Amino acid sequence: MTMTALKKRIEYFDLLKGIAIFLVVMGHVLTMCIRGVDAAFLFKFIGQVHMPVFFFISGYMTYKGTQDDGFAHPKLGKRFLQLIIPFVVMSALWVWYFPHSHLESPLHDNLPDLYNSYWKDGYWFTLCLMQLCIVYWPVSVLLSRLKAVWAQVLVCIVVYAGLAVLSVLFADEEANIDPAGVGLLARFFPVFMMGVLAHRHKDAFNRLWHNGWCLTAAVAVGAASFYAVVYPWDLPWLPVHSEFVLIPVMHACLMVVALAMVEPWSNREYAEGHRPGVVARAFNYLGHESLGIYLCHYFFLFPLTVLRQPVTDMGLATLPLTVISSAVASCIIAVTLLAIRLIKCSPHLAFLMLGKPLK
Repeated sequence: MTMTALKKRIEYFDLLKGIAIFLVVMGHVLTMCIRGVDAAFLFKFIGQVHMPVFFFISGYMTYKGTQDDGFAHPKLGKRFLQLIIPFVVMSALWVWYFPHSHLESPLHDNLPDLYNSYWKDGYWFTLCLMQLCIVYWPVSVLLSRLKAVWAQVLVCIVVYAGLAVLSVLFADEEANIDPAGVGLLARFFPVFMMGVLAHRHKDAFNRLWHNGWCLTAAVAVGAASFYAVVYPWDLPWLPVHSEFVLIPVMHACLMVVALAMVEPWSNREYAEGHRPGVVARAFNYLGHESLGIYLCHYFFLFPLTVLRQPVTDMGLATLPLTVISSAVASCIIAVTLLAIRLIKCSPHLAFLMLGKPLK
């Protein structure tokens, strides 16, 4: 692959991350600021599409080849500093701040309860990504000894099956209990490994999502699996724990569709001699700052319960909810970016709160 192609790949990944982090904040406007709109289609859609993007790209960027055509081990020390230090610092600050936020979300006011909860009061992503890197370390050893693609995929399936069993035994999303974090680890392990294998076999993967028939199938299968995941009560004949099959299928289809949509846009915006438009520059910038936005934006959420009844009276329609949540999210992100700029003035604060390495 040429340097130009690599540059474009990074750019459309940044665009995808920018779109995904904007959706994250939109989703939190709905679920933490307004609340009571969980039945809305927009809420369900956002909840299923944003985080797989981050894990796929993280898997893609985690993969490194070795001189003997193997899988390099991830740098766990670097990942620990980047992910766990800000996880501990920011979750501690959030526990202190949450009672002063006046948000009605049923979150916790102490660290033990936060760490025992399923979603870690929103701070689960960095912990989950660290756990994925830890699991990937021994998996990379196995994959390095296998040259056949089917064998590599089989190893991933076996590891996923083990994680799924652990999640059933030790995690309960409905009860909001998962001290070890295995529930979300199992959920996002497949899409993380899709990213790893997509990078490993990038030529074949590129042909896949550039193929019109594959894209059509991804749209159809992705829509069907999405419906089955978010509206399971409409399909009572589905077997127990069918989500362990449906969610990876949905995530795979999502990434094919997302890349097929964003890559042509990125190619146009970042063509040689062309100045990217304001929208592309904005989402690219959000992509570069996505981890900082994720870590800091909770502190700028505010109660919008006054809007709950009006949007309910409108039948939780997608268009008004999109307008409201995107407008509020834009304001929250703008303030968050200002806070990030201030934090970066101190290298030590940037290290503790944003995971930026000390120079």
